[in-house]
Amino acid sequence: MTIKTVQQHPSIIAGPLLAFLLLFSCSFGEEILKEEIPPVQPEEKIAVSFSGRIDLVETKAGNEGAPETPGEAATTQALWEDVNVTIRAYMQPSISQPAIAPQSCRDYLATGGGGLVVKNGEEEMFLTAGTYTFYALSVNAAGTATDSVPPALATGSHSETEALKNNTDYLYCAISKKIISNPDGDKQNVNLSFTRLASRIKITVTSKGGTGSEEIIKADAPKITLPLTNPAGSKITLGANDPIGQYPVASDGLTLESTGNLTDGFTAGCILLPMQKGQKIPVRIVFPSITFNGLAAQTDKLYTADVTTPTGGFVSGKQYNYTVNITGNQVGFTGLSIEPWNVNDGQLPNGNITEDFD
Repeated sequence: MTIKTVQQHPSIIAGPLLAFLLLFSCSFGEEILKEEIPPVQPEEKIAVSFSGRIDLVETKAGNEGAPETPGEAATTQALWEDVNVTIRAYMQPSISQPAIAPQSCRDYLATGGGGLVVKNGEEEMFLTAGTYTFYALSVNAAGTATDSVPPALATGSHSETEALKNNTDYLYCAISKKIISNPDGDKQNVNLSFTRLASRIKITVTSKGGTGSEEIIKADAPKITLPLTNPAGSKITLGANDPIGQYPVASDGLTLESTGNLTDGFTAGCILLPMQKGQKIPVRIVFPSITFNGLAAQTDKLYTADVTTPTGGFVSGKQYNYTVNITGNQVGFTGLSIEPWNVNDGQLPNGNITEDFD
């Protein structure tokens, strides 16, 4: 019997072996690939917190709130507790007028110590990494009334507010800050330094220099009526070099109750929008009762005087102090002083239009 030896062609052996090696190689390579390239993570969001104070650098006043460094004059003042603040975050590298909607907008309440918490327990602001410009608005007031919350942006605008009002302490802040990726999930805080946008006027009525029957010996605190700023066309423009403009005097008047006495003078004042230069402000002063030396008491005694806004007009963050002197039937403007607008004893306005002034 003859036995034949069958020789297999090398390709017959190499084929299955090559397939096995390729399969093994692919499986091994897939494992390596999984180790070298981590799975794609969802876009990271960074929690952002805020703190806010009113900038008093110009005044260097020492009685406007607790200083940041004990023993030094206060240069900033913490917002009063529960004051409403609205903060918008725009993804832009510098302060300029936004042309698109903000990436985020939240309403906050001041805690009284400089901190801000999201209103109504809503979710905090979360942003992706990048450079943002934050714009914050407040009217320095607490509560839910319309006059207590910051002005909204006008319909269709990403940077301009609705029309403004007198007797409102508008606060504004613009700051750019880089939000950095933080895998640990820590919050990043943004410090907001607010400046005042409105102005303030104070009228003091004195009676000095009168003799004989022109000398006032007794008087009740007078009511003082004067027009404020015409709010037509007024607005706050986020990112502008001058976020608020100056406007003409209004035609209608507002009546204020004064406080004080004959010795120190009677004063009344209020907050108003910035006013253009050279505006004539007619002032009406009515004494419910006034008595001159040697004469019977008179009731509803009326005096009128005009005061004029100075060169430069009424500007943001300043108080304009006018003094009017009365002797007999004569009344005259005797002086104007301009000073930084500060709030007494580190407290904020309580909404009363006739606030105390030093």
